[in-house]
Order: sequence, then C-alpha cells, then structure tokens
Amino acid sequence: MTALGKSVPGVGRDGPLPIAGPLQSDRPFPPLEPEKLASVIQEIPIGVAITAPDGRIQYANPYLSAVLGVACREVVGLDLCAFRSREGVRTLRRIKPQLLLGKSWRGETEIRKHAGEIFHALESIYALREKDGSITHFVHFFQDTSPQKLARTIYNLAFHDKLTGLPNRNLLHDRLHQAIAAAQRNQTEFAVMYIDIDGFKRINDTWGHDAGDKVLRAVALRLRSALRRSDTLARVGGDEFVAILENAGELDSVSQIAEKLLAACMLPYHLGDRTHHPTISIGIGLYPRHAQTAEALLKSADHAMYEAKAAGRNVYRMSKIEPMPHR
Repeated sequence: MTALGKSVPGVGRDGPLPIAGPLQSDRPFPPLEPEKLASVIQEIPIGVAITAPDGRIQYANPYLSAVLGVACREVVGLDLCAFRSREGVRTLRRIKPQLLLGKSWRGETEIRKHAGEIFHALESIYALREKDGSITHFVHFFQDTSPQKLARTIYNLAFHDKLTGLPNRNLLHDRLHQAIAAAQRNQTEFAVMYIDIDGFKRINDTWGHDAGDKVLRAVALRLRSALRRSDTLARVGGDEFVAILENAGELDSVSQIAEKLLAACMLPYHLGDRTHHPTISIGIGLYPRHAQTAEALLKSADHAMYEAKAAGRNVYRMSKIEPMPHR
C-alpha cells in the first residue's frame, strides 16, 4: 500500500492508514499574525467588545456596533452597562466580584439597541491579564439568540396556556397519546382527571375578570403543587383543567390524589380585601378500564365530572362506564 504521508495507528488491510494532504509536511506553520486575528474579529457575525475593568468600552467590532446602532469610534469610552437592560445590569453587578477574581462567565443577557429594541444574546466574558496576573481588560462575546428566543416564544404560545403557564389542550393531547403508548408497552394503567372550578362564573360576574384570573392562577398553582412531578396538569378551557396520572391505575391511589386536590383547593383565596372559598369537582377515567383512546378517555372523565357536580360539588366521581376488557 503506497502512503503519501506519515502513518499513524489505524485500521487498514495493509497496516496503518496514512495521513495525506497538508499534514504530510514537516514544515512548521507560520505563527498567527495579530493583524490576521484582528481581521477575523472584525468579520465574524458575533459581537465582540473589550472593556476596561470599570466597564468602559475600549473596542467594539462592527457586528456589535451595528447591533448597538452606534459607530465603532463613537462607542469607545461609553459604559457597556448603558446598553444593557435593567436585568442585565443586575446580573453584571452580581457576577462582577467573580470576574475581578479572573473567573469567566457565560449566560443569557439582553442588550438594548439604540432604537430601544432588545437584542437577546448569549454572553461570554473572559479576563485579559498582564504577565504578573493583574487584570487589564475583559473580552465580551455576544452571540445572537433572538431566533431561538422567538422559537421558544412560538412554542409556548402553541403549547402552553398564557394565563397559567400550564400545558394547553394541544400539549395535553400529545402527553395523553404518550401515556397511552407507555401503558400499552408496559401493560400498566393510568388515570385522567377532569377538574372544574365550582361557581366560577359567579366570581367573574361579581368581582370581575381580573379577580377571576387571579383565582385561576391560584387554583392552577395549588393543583400543580398537590400533584406529583411526573403528572401532567393542563388548562383546557375557561375554568377546566385535566390531569394525567401515569402509573396510578389503582383505585385507592387515584382516590387519595383526588382527595388531596379537593383539600388543597378548599383553602381560602384572598382577593384584595375579600376572601373567597371556591371548590372543585373532579371526574376520573381510567385507561384502559374505561376507555382505550384519548378522546374516549377524556369523555369518560368529563361525564364523571358532571356527575360530581350533580352530587353537590366539591367531590370526585369515578367514571361509571363499564370496564373494557384488556387487549
């Protein structure tokens, strides 16, 4: 086997595989000239700033200058904090003692553009030292994360409830189909709870929608706190929530969780100078005992919830649908 370059241990029928191309030469590579490094920093699509220890900008590359909306020459001497959001300034104050000890930092930050827009960035900060170890400058790198931020925002709008932050109906259906697939694979059962706030319309009509929103957020928080971390809680309508309790097919276990939810929501809610005591009604459907599809399971839990309402509210009811045979 003919080798054009030096051999290194590798896999080959005729022995070690060769390294071909530029690495075949023993000629040393020329050192990187500072001018070439500077030209790279000038061209890269990442914001670069060099600041004095007091935060004054000594250098900003064209990319960062364009983001800030200030010419490269004009930005020199300005405090970088002048372009940070309030949260960004608080973050810098918090990490400054560590930076002055020579430690690096990396995290999300917000830069306020000249026109007032917010530039979301992943910032990295490194110290530059003299030979004696003293810090002379800090180098800041700003990588644009606005597209990722926008993608997360779109995702949240599509799959989460804006008021409570809980999964919405879209994400609920995805989680429900995952739960069914897992139950089929592991031959286990799980429960779905349909939860409705009793008398919620009266809260809106008497105290207004702002008070109603506060109650919704408070109920969501209490329900979430009473459930296990592995459970899913979603808001599917005005005052309606659905919980998925995986690996909780035993009736005693499901009943205990339902009692816990009822107790959590019976505590008083303070709305300004007013106190309210709303309750909830819960309907429960079990997979695959009461239904074997996502839609049928939700419907069985919904029917059971209306039975709880008819029984006087502030109670839970199990679906009365005849148990289905296991497949």
